[in-house]
Amino acid sequence: METEKEKIDYKALQFGLALGHAAMDPASVPDFLTPGSFEAVELPTECFLHSDAEFQRRLASCKFKTVRAGHLMAPDLTQNIPFLAENYRRDFVDQASIMVRTLKAAGASGAFLGLDMRRILGDDAAEAVALEIVRRLVPVLYRENFELQIPYRIPFKSEREIKAAPLMGRFMRGTLSPLVKLSLEIHPFEVKPDEDKSELLGLLGCEAHQAVLVYDADSGLHIAAVQFRPWAELLEHRLFRGPYMLCPRSIRNRMAIPETDLFAKMVSDLRNE
Repeated sequence: METEKEKIDYKALQFGLALGHAAMDPASVPDFLTPGSFEAVELPTECFLHSDAEFQRRLASCKFKTVRAGHLMAPDLTQNIPFLAENYRRDFVDQASIMVRTLKAAGASGAFLGLDMRRILGDDAAEAVALEIVRRLVPVLYRENFELQIPYRIPFKSEREIKAAPLMGRFMRGTLSPLVKLSLEIHPFEVKPDEDKSELLGLLGCEAHQAVLVYDADSGLHIAAVQFRPWAELLEHRLFRGPYMLCPRSIRNRMAIPETDLFAKMVSDLRNE
């Protein structure tokens, strides 16, 4: 039970929807643009590339404090780029820089770069190349005041037996830029009861700028306070302030609306305790 000193002020935290992570059909996105429900949203990148005046009006009506895009570039490409030849990496940085400028002009404050950290961490050569790619993007991030999110999965799954959290922290520090942020992708239902959540997280809450709650909604799971509180308490101690983003995965996103409603109710209940 929380003491008064430890009690989290949920009213001070941001909550939102990770529609980009959920691979939402852009045509369905307006169904989730409801004023007053959440403070943050991550939209599929296509929404910024092909938006119209009506979409922009609905987005503005929500008065989100944080509006980010999904993938900066196609994930199939970004996951492999650190393992390709130098000329491919150079072309990738050029195209990614163009995308940063395009997304910023369309109203996005950031996007995530889907590097496959499960392959990269623990491989010194791959880490060095991935860091070089990110550092080449830093000048355009500064010019556009654009945040680049690097995803990190909890629980971390890799063929190599490594303690990943310290390595990820080292990687983030190696980017040498405050505009390169960590996106925690927390899969709460994949963490075993006997696993130490604090050890899985390490000090990464200090590096993170969002936490995405990912789960299989088709299996009947949903994020309730009992699953959410332990992570919020751990992150609170690491001075994390959100946003917490919901990402229920289901076939054709058929569970997205009911899961969003349940999440909104949970947030309301926490804020009114």
